[in-house]
Amino acid sequence: MEVKKKKILLVEDEAVLREALQEWLTDDGYNVEVAESGEEAIEKVKNEEFGVIVLDLRLPGIDGLRTFEEAKDVKPETQGVIITAYPSKETQEKAKEIGLLDYLPKPFQIEDLEKIISGALEEVEEKKPKEKHVWLELGAVSFRICTRNYECGHCAFAQDLQDRFGTIAVIGEDEVEKLKQLPGNKRLCRYTSVHFVKKDEAKV
Repeated sequence: MEVKKKKILLVEDEAVLREALQEWLTDDGYNVEVAESGEEAIEKVKNEEFGVIVLDLRLPGIDGLRTFEEAKDVKPETQGVIITAYPSKETQEKAKEIGLLDYLPKPFQIEDLEKIISGALEEVEEKKPKEKHVWLELGAVSFRICTRNYECGHCAFAQDLQDRFGTIAVIGEDEVEKLKQLPGNKRLCRYTSVHFVKKDEAKV
């Protein structure tokens, strides 16, 4: 999923600012959902995934700092930014202590908020575990000939390898297209071997 398509939760009780921020961020390519109170925000966090939560410090009911703490209790990976017209050293230190990404006093440049959001979402993407592949070392190469025109989903041999070893691709799709142009007796099986050895990682 593209970074800008990830959902942002904007928690702001002031309607004019809430709508303006939502419109600006949406126009910039973000998927923005809104909440008017901390309690509403927490309920949304319980049921949906958000890349970043942008919270006003002063909210009806529980404030933005407490809202963020409770959101992290629900989803520990939650990232957040506080915006406030009432900055203070005490709340700024508290924001840092509980792990908020930033603390923006109002008025602020909307570009500054966008940079924080973009940076946070990119960091989340980098930390995500990459798709796991089973690296395989070719063993006794058999030069097996493909008899299924590379329709591997209909080949018992290919299915058996995939079931036992996971994601494998000894010969890639581009090469397969080239092999399809060859006479039948030269169309090498894309797996090319009846014996594979599992490896933890590829040799560099």
